[in-house]
Amino acid sequence: MRKKYTLTAFSILLAFVILSGGCKKAVDPPVTEAEEPKPQVTFTIGAATQKDPFTYSFKGVVKNYKEVIWSFGDGTSAYDTEVTHTYLIPGTYKVILKALNSLGYWAQQEAQVIIRAQDIVNFTAEPQVDGSLKLQPKMSAEIQDFSWYIGTAATGVPIATTQTAIIPKLTTPDFTYITLKVKTAKGAEAYYSKIITNFGDLKDITGNGVDLSVSLEHSAGSTSAEGSLKLIDGSNTTKYLISGYTNTFWMQQKVKSPAVVNAYVFVSGNDVVNRDPMTWDFVGSQDGITWVTLDSRRDIKSDVRFETRAYAFNNTTAYNYYRVNVKAVRSGTSIQLSEWRLMSTY
Repeated sequence: MRKKYTLTAFSILLAFVILSGGCKKAVDPPVTEAEEPKPQVTFTIGAATQKDPFTYSFKGVVKNYKEVIWSFGDGTSAYDTEVTHTYLIPGTYKVILKALNSLGYWAQQEAQVIIRAQDIVNFTAEPQVDGSLKLQPKMSAEIQDFSWYIGTAATGVPIATTQTAIIPKLTTPDFTYITLKVKTAKGAEAYYSKIITNFGDLKDITGNGVDLSVSLEHSAGSTSAEGSLKLIDGSNTTKYLISGYTNTFWMQQKVKSPAVVNAYVFVSGNDVVNRDPMTWDFVGSQDGITWVTLDSRRDIKSDVRFETRAYAFNNTTAYNYYRVNVKAVRSGTSIQLSEWRLMSTY
């Protein structure tokens, strides 16, 4: 009787365990959210026109996005895929188009817009019968306001606010900087400075490309911190410096094609005035062998550092080679010069 009772109790317990297991609550399967495609973005830049060189068009090609944001690099933004934007001053601007989807994923593309004042503003200085110089714009942009200044800054009171201007014949010194500042109908502004002589405005021949050579190179080479290439690097704050100078020293530029040069520019060094060229001849040649003297300067002295001086002369012949024979420095056996540019009014 006892064994039968024990078996029955075990059977009831087993049934209870089985029934309890069978009543366990089912776990819901995890819900997988639908994956949204990631944004894709690219864009093109429509070139500015000559009449409106500050305005560009931007066209975005965007996929899988909810919103787009343009950043133009000048602190302004836009929110359409296709936009037109006007910059207000020259500069280098980083343009970004960013696209976002509803989940916060994003993609972007970057590009640069470069606006240079010298590509927009230009002018000429034409000698008049009475020796004065007529200044007039030479540009394609549609300009609303003109302002002319003496010097390299577009500040202070302009000498004229008309489209053209007249300045008297230059005496001492016989060159000057003139700055023209312009403003478009959309409010964009730019200014550019040029050296003016009594022969007219100067154009940079060296900037077209030259081969430079010197009779005595810096011990560390032409590309070193004070090597000869600093003479034509376009920076007034670098310089060429050598020791061991003698009165046979020369520096030479060979132009890419024959050019009429009737002026040149020296920029003095940053320190010791005794190293400055003081007496020299400027000569030209067709073959690099036979030379013609075009200009001579004697006892030129200035204590101003980083000073730009232009030297103009009569010449109508195109030469392949131009050379400066430095006959004397102010004192000592070192010579330095920050910049040497060949110039022309033609």
